[in-house]
Amino acid sequence: MRNRGDLADPDLRPLWQAISVRLAQGDDAGSIQTVRAELSRAGRAMLTGWLSRAQVSRRTVSLRIEAGATVIPVQRVLRALTMTPSELREVVEQNVGMIPPLAEERRRAAQLREDIWAYTATVLPDTPRLTARLQARGVVDDRAGELRRLIDALARARARLPLSRPATLARLSLNCAGDPHYFDLNDAGQGARLVLLAADMLGADLPDTPAAERALLARVGIVADSLSQTVLVLNVNATGDGPTDRSLRLAHEDQRPAHLTLHDLTTHPPTLDRAQPWLVVENPSVIHEALMRGVRSPIVCTSGTLTAVDHVLLSLARTRGISMEYSGDIDTGGRNIAAAAHRRYDVPSREMDNETLRAALAAGALSEGPLPVPTLAGPSYTPPTADCDPGNGRVGDPDPVIFQEHPTVLDRLLGPDPEDPLPLPGSPPIERTTPKAARVPDHGETLASPSPEHAGGFHPAHNSTPTPT
Repeated sequence: MRNRGDLADPDLRPLWQAISVRLAQGDDAGSIQTVRAELSRAGRAMLTGWLSRAQVSRRTVSLRIEAGATVIPVQRVLRALTMTPSELREVVEQNVGMIPPLAEERRRAAQLREDIWAYTATVLPDTPRLTARLQARGVVDDRAGELRRLIDALARARARLPLSRPATLARLSLNCAGDPHYFDLNDAGQGARLVLLAADMLGADLPDTPAAERALLARVGIVADSLSQTVLVLNVNATGDGPTDRSLRLAHEDQRPAHLTLHDLTTHPPTLDRAQPWLVVENPSVIHEALMRGVRSPIVCTSGTLTAVDHVLLSLARTRGISMEYSGDIDTGGRNIAAAAHRRYDVPSREMDNETLRAALAAGALSEGPLPVPTLAGPSYTPPTADCDPGNGRVGDPDPVIFQEHPTVLDRLLGPDPEDPLPLPGSPPIERTTPKAARVPDHGETLASPSPEHAGGFHPAHNSTPTPT
């Protein structure tokens, strides 16, 4: 074999790397016919020199180049160097390091997949959609333990379902996985797989809303967090005799807001009063402002997103034939919620059209003076995602954003307020028929009955524009 110093020349390193890859894949050194490597001119010259001296004829040896890579006849190189296949492996490892056992790793990974899916078929029989979802995520060596833990937890759940009486999702999670949050219905939890298990066990269609997921789990005895999720309502009345009906009637009589839980709406669904249309808003501050302005029309707040409890309430209202309109921030998030409400519940949007946007933009500054206090120009902008405050959950918008708290929007939704302490600069004063001194309610005080200009507040016929989907 030639001098080892020649073989360690840096210009030949791409050759040894290419052969190392083939050996790692399980190819035998004596069976590798050609490899492709990006050799320098000096590296090609060294190889052609070896090959030329090894042949009997005086014909010049040339190496073929394809797509910038040199095609190297490995067995001819071995003969020219009087090198055996076992010596080739030694030379390769001396120049580029140990050859990773990729072929063995692939074989082991294939065996691991086979073993895991065979085990899954044993402990989770008759769960085709769940098994397909598990197999779609694949098996990775360093995460095989996590997958096995998930399969074991699902197998324990399958053995216990349906439950003899309802139990919370947290208790089932602890019982099956040792962690009360393991099957949480969020991105961090494995609740979606538990929902698939329930659907397969029941032969049910896959749910397409958070509320439908919880309803499906309830069919096998799992109560999924029906207390912490609430929807905020104001002036919503009910006509039935159940506990949720009575709670709504009391709140309506007292002119106070109420929080309805998922438990209220699913265990004791109310018979909602359809005498008045509903305004569905995105932000709780709108309901607070409605209280201050003495609005008496029904308002429902989604608090920035449509969760399971919101879906249940809107579904109950639609079933009762209650007319509804949705109004949110004029930004990406608000438009997405408006589109979902329109698509699923046929709820048109209100004060989210281009005319409202133009009116808010034309209103100018949000606040000004007195000097030397600087003016705050309108409209608002949210920062790009990279600069967004991770705590507020809001994604940046490149276009101007009109928040519901903008006076133009509030006045249109709730009616103008002559006592508004934060009007837009330059807004004309609003005359009232009966002068009334401005006041701030004391802590715990019930707001007075609405003044004539506030009564009714919400008029759904005004500027109702469906959101395109």
